[in-house]
Amino acid sequence: MLEKKHILFLLDNAYTNDRRVYREATSLAKSGFKVTLICCINNETLREEFINGVRVIRLFDLSIFDIKNKKAIPNFVLQIEELNFDFQLIHANDQTMLEIGTRLKKNNKKRILIYDSHELFSSWPLNVSNYNSFSIFLKSYIVRKLQIRREKRNSKWIDYLITVNVSLADYLRKYFKLSNPALSLRNIPEKVEKTNQKHNILRDKFNIPDTSKILVFIGANIYAKTLNLEQVLDEFSNKKDIALVFICGLNINSKPIQDLVIREEMKNVFFHDKIPPKDIPAYLSSADVGLVPTWNKKDLSYWYALDNKLFEYIQAGIPILATTQPEYKLIVEENKCGICVNPDVKNAYLNGFYQILDNYTMFQQNTIACAEHLNWENEEQKLIDFYNNIIKQNE
Repeated sequence: MLEKKHILFLLDNAYTNDRRVYREATSLAKSGFKVTLICCINNETLREEFINGVRVIRLFDLSIFDIKNKKAIPNFVLQIEELNFDFQLIHANDQTMLEIGTRLKKNNKKRILIYDSHELFSSWPLNVSNYNSFSIFLKSYIVRKLQIRREKRNSKWIDYLITVNVSLADYLRKYFKLSNPALSLRNIPEKVEKTNQKHNILRDKFNIPDTSKILVFIGANIYAKTLNLEQVLDEFSNKKDIALVFICGLNINSKPIQDLVIREEMKNVFFHDKIPPKDIPAYLSSADVGLVPTWNKKDLSYWYALDNKLFEYIQAGIPILATTQPEYKLIVEENKCGICVNPDVKNAYLNGFYQILDNYTMFQQNTIACAEHLNWENEEQKLIDFYNNIIKQNE
């Protein structure tokens, strides 16, 4: 019998910038669940604190990611058990935490294990452009295969599945051979109160004239030969009255793309480092169109993706230029808040951009209307109902 509504969240980062997990944990705490979140330590945060009703304990170090270290995860599992929590619900975020959650469930088979898969890990490609030698790539490839095998092995202990969209929910239920329905929970931002004031942050930052239209891309990281950015750059390079702005981590991942821009002398392409989540709506609203360019049919993790950036653009009130993938089409085409294009057709991105500009007022109005129902305030109820149903089913 499940008597206590105490959820143990397991997270493989320091809980400082993971908006999906922050939203989930906060919503469940607000709805009456006791939430304890165990995550990774870092030098800039407290080892233990309460954040919006969630008890946060930073316990894990980098050893949890070393698949060769056979003692690390068992030691952390032991430390969790020694805390003597009264939890019966385990919410494991992504595949490393699934390993910890599985071991905790094996210790007490009355516990219920919920796997929150933020991506299709079994089909997630290695970004080979960042490897300096074949030996490093080979080691990374082997580690990935071992992690995929471990995730599949642990799947037999999963009681309930949460993932980011319907396509992945359907795929993962079959892949893991799960009997219970899966929850499709989209990582949608909170509703942003619209104002009549137009922000000009990007124009001011990069001295972009008012006559130019801004196409913006936002993402934690960008990779060469993965997100189809090379085709976008080729189509938009030095086009008159168009500026292309990337907001992303300016690091080793983005360097090949930055180098390409410099090498090809693309004068209308700009890079801005990552920004705090609270500033995202203002930055994006200073652009005209938001870009979701991923066109990678060979990797299901990308083909079934539903990028967070799509919802960020909607809350910022800017129309979307996306590719014709299943989940993008469900949002963009059904709400008429932008254009989906097939990049196999020459100049698809550029022509789609012009299509949006030709009927910009309509697309923008639809985007603003879409934001009224596509927001976390509506999405969170699905998660709360999901957990309440788990409680009922196990009373």
